[in-house]
Amino acid sequence: MKSLFYRLIIFLDTASEEDTNYNIAWYMAHHFAEVATMGISQLARACFVSPATISRFCRALGYENFAHLKQECASFAPDSRKFNNLINVPLDMMKNDPQACTQYYSDQVCLAISQLSKTLDWHVIDQVLKLIHDSESVAFFGTQFSHSAALHFQTDLLMLEKFTMAYMELDRQIDCAKSLDENSVAIIVTVNGYYARSSSKVMAYLKKAHCKIVLITNNPEIQLDVPIDYKIVLGKSSQRKTGKHTLLTAMELMSLRYYSIYYPDVKEKIIE
Repeated sequence: MKSLFYRLIIFLDTASEEDTNYNIAWYMAHHFAEVATMGISQLARACFVSPATISRFCRALGYENFAHLKQECASFAPDSRKFNNLINVPLDMMKNDPQACTQYYSDQVCLAISQLSKTLDWHVIDQVLKLIHDSESVAFFGTQFSHSAALHFQTDLLMLEKFTMAYMELDRQIDCAKSLDENSVAIIVTVNGYYARSSSKVMAYLKKAHCKIVLITNNPEIQLDVPIDYKIVLGKSSQRKTGKHTLLTAMELMSLRYYSIYYPDVKEKIIE
């Protein structure tokens, strides 16, 4: 369900208020429960558009059709515990003792990050960094926090004079995947593995491209319908709810490693 919220937010944050998709996204953001019981014609009337426009909007969000989107909306309920899957913290603990909750959660994050030194395979990472350095076409694919971490890495790489792509909107990610070839590098960033299930079109085009594919994940058991050339594992599957912290830490370490390898003339300038 969170992926739907994320995709709607992208429309609301990036599209013009005059854009038809913006208006549909705005309506949905205010009427999730109602949309779950609407027919496509009813939603079209509420948004002052045609049913065909609603269908195009659904595909732009990454859904096959309106029925698929409606099913996702049906999982939303005003009284549902929407945040119970975000972190390994008892809700009652946060309500009754936020200080103890802070310590409880911080301990989990610190444990996950402290284990990175044993988890990260720097032989594989160095090969991936070489691919990034040598290829003229490198693209990141991810959603939600995984995309934000990829954007963080992309920014660091640009500061080191390496241009890469990391599009936010799904339709632009699809177009990007279409443009790749056997000389390109695709880096799939997905903490839990949800991206692969929600972006089947991207996966299909990456498979057709025959490009080098790198997977960065906190879910070692993930199975993708594409051949993976390099896999960077961030932790155990049991630690997936702290995976966003290990992902960001790994990205920063990879940036520093890239800096140290490919900019040896300025290594001395690193502040110790």
